[in-house]
Amino acid sequence: VLLLSLLVAVTVTGFFALSKVQFGSDKDAGVQKFHTKPTSRLGGVGISMGLASGVWFSQTYYPHDSLLGVWLLLASMPVFLGGLVEDLTHKVTPRMRLCLACLSSGVAYAIFHVGVTRTDIAVLDWLLTFPGVALLLTLLVVAGFINSVNIIDGFHGLASGTVIIMLLGLASLAMRVEDGLVFRLSLITAVATLGFAMWNWPFGKIFLGDGGAYLLGLWVVELGLLLPHRTQAISPMAPVLVGVYPLLETLYSMYRRKFIRSHPINHPDALHLHTLIYRRLILNPALDVTNKSKNRANAQVALIVWGFAAMPAVLAVYFYEQTSMLLALIGLFAVAYVYFYGLLIKFRAPVFLMSQSRRVGLTNL
Repeated sequence: VLLLSLLVAVTVTGFFALSKVQFGSDKDAGVQKFHTKPTSRLGGVGISMGLASGVWFSQTYYPHDSLLGVWLLLASMPVFLGGLVEDLTHKVTPRMRLCLACLSSGVAYAIFHVGVTRTDIAVLDWLLTFPGVALLLTLLVVAGFINSVNIIDGFHGLASGTVIIMLLGLASLAMRVEDGLVFRLSLITAVATLGFAMWNWPFGKIFLGDGGAYLLGLWVVELGLLLPHRTQAISPMAPVLVGVYPLLETLYSMYRRKFIRSHPINHPDALHLHTLIYRRLILNPALDVTNKSKNRANAQVALIVWGFAAMPAVLAVYFYEQTSMLLALIGLFAVAYVYFYGLLIKFRAPVFLMSQSRRVGLTNL
């Protein structure tokens, strides 16, 4: 099953990556553009085909996995197709994509009856007893996380590698509580994403696009919701800690735009953490001006961010039953994120994190 999912994803993604006709081409101009030539944004098509192949072939061994996977694929269609149309036309508004994310979330909630129904936090669990609160909170959480994956999609391998880390974290959690269904579906999603990532990192032959980011975001968050729903032994905060990096990126971006820069929260800017890592730690514009150097710097961003995403995932697996510890770790990573972000903004990042070209640039100042 995993081999088929990987091969299909690699083949379909490779078709778009190597095609002389750049379907859904992304331009190299814009505040959040850091690549040097137009590149296809249809990586999500390869991932969706890899997912569909793996889910379909699962019926041979695990019919229930296949059934759940098919319904999850159907639930993801509104937001995936909306993102795909945006990749092709660049004419789908952010508000419309948010509505489609809520629609996919609502469909999944109606099909699986799985959502934010417990948090192991007394006040929140009390609020969830009121009619409609669980549904509204589920729509907010799912749509927000879907968008968070799209937000971190800025450099080669950044979003896809982070998603693979989160999926492996969910698979490890599922293994600890002996949830074979979530374990297997997490691995299928991870290898389908890997099939895309092999073309995306380090050379950026194809991009994830909105369709791919939204598709993966929905699968990660729904699998994360399924775990505590199916097994009471696991704290609902464990999947939250697994996905804490994109959540922090989204929440802090909203705060920064609204209260620091006085912009609409959906107004794009070039001040995400990964962007600052690129500009403050890796790329020295005075020295690295060739396209080859820029492409190499682009790929290096993911290596730093993957480490930041992997730490909470590992800790979540270790403390999966302890809600208080998980909440403390979520708070700790939030503080660490803001602190590190502040260092980058003020040009005070540790020198040992900088690339060689950056260090040379500092000594020449």
